[in-house]
Amino acid sequence: VDFLAAFDTLEYLKRGGRIGRAQAFLGSILRVNPLITLRGGVVEPAGRTRSRAKALERLYNFVMSYSHIEEIAVEDAACPDDAELLVEHLSSKFPRECIYRSRTTPVIGTHTGPGLLLVAVLGDKG
Repeated sequence: VDFLAAFDTLEYLKRGGRIGRAQAFLGSILRVNPLITLRGGVVEPAGRTRSRAKALERLYNFVMSYSHIEEIAVEDAACPDDAELLVEHLSSKFPRECIYRSRTTPVIGTHTGPGLLLVAVLGDKG
């Protein structure tokens, strides 16, 4: 399972000690939406976008980069409209039955803050 997550703010990552004050400050000034992924069991930065629409596009393209998909999970932390929009776009390419939709747990939400949007894929890259 691979995932890509888009954050709406860096504030909660700063509060949890995941990033420094300077990074959070610069990110907020530049209005950066960071993306993270999991590679080899390690959480790593996967880029950044300058708008929520671009973040949604990156999440969609992440899923579309797979040649074979068994299941897709879309999770959110207090941004259900964005999550439903992503599910709607994915439903045009994949059967709705293979798309799992949920909200993140309170523990995850505490560390990420509101606005986290995550897509996870069980499948093979092409």
